[in-house]
Amino acid sequence: MKFTMRCAAAIVAAGSLAAPVLAQEAPAAAVVETPKLAADGSQCELHVWPTHNYLGINMGLLSGFGLVGALADAEVHKDKVATVKDLMADYLGPDVQMEELNKIGITKTLKLEGYKIIMEEPTPFNEDVKKDPALKAKVKAMNAKIKAKTRLSDSTAPCYAELATTHIFYHKAMMYGSNLFTGFIYREFGTKPTATKVSTGQVKNPLEHFPPKTSEDIDRAKVELRDAFSKDFVEYVDKKVFGAPAKK
Repeated sequence: MKFTMRCAAAIVAAGSLAAPVLAQEAPAAAVVETPKLAADGSQCELHVWPTHNYLGINMGLLSGFGLVGALADAEVHKDKVATVKDLMADYLGPDVQMEELNKIGITKTLKLEGYKIIMEEPTPFNEDVKKDPALKAKVKAMNAKIKAKTRLSDSTAPCYAELATTHIFYHKAMMYGSNLFTGFIYREFGTKPTATKVSTGQVKNPLEHFPPKTSEDIDRAKVELRDAFSKDFVEYVDKKVFGAPAKK
C-alpha cells in the first residue's frame, strides 16, 4: 500500500497540591522496560509518525440514490464535515495520538519490548499536500522509500521498525451509523537494511457521542474519539500485523 494522503508525544502531566498527612504509603515502583539492545550495544528503535490527515464523510439518505445522490449529499453536509475535521484535529492531535499509543503500550502491542520510541513529524493533510509543491515532493520521496522498502528516517540503528498513521477518517452513514477509521503502515526491519515485514490497512470502531451535540457532550465525545483511535490501533495490529501473513 502506497503511503498516500489520498486514501481515505507529549504527555500532559497533571499534578495537584494536597494537605500534608502524618503517614503515606510509599509510591509503587515504576516499571522500567529493559532496553532492547543490538549486538553492538546500541538500542533498537521504533519510529512513529502520527498524522494531520483528518478526513470525513457524512452520508445521508440521498446517498442511496446512486452517484448523483451521493454528490448532492456531500454538498449538503460539507460544512458539517469540515467542523468534524476541525474537532478531530482538536481532540485527537498528533501529541494525543502518541499519548494514546503510549498508554496502550505501543512496543508491547507490536512485540517490540525495549525498543526506544521516537516520534517523527506527522504525516500531512491531503489538501495541504496538493497546495504545497515542497510538501508534495516530500511525500513523493517517502512513497519511493516505502516502495523500495528502505527506512523513512535517517536512523542508523541496527535494529529498527516504523509505524506511520496515514489517515484518521470519520464516516457517518444513515444505515450504518458513525465510525472512526484509522489507517496505518507498519514496517519491521530487524537488523536488515530493507523491510522484512510490511503490514498496511485500516480498521474501524463505532462512535456514538462524537461529534458532540451540546457543550455538555464535549468531554464524553473527546474520550470516545480517543478510545476509538486506541481500539483501531489494537485491532489493526491484531488483524493486519499478526493476524495475516505480512507482505514481502
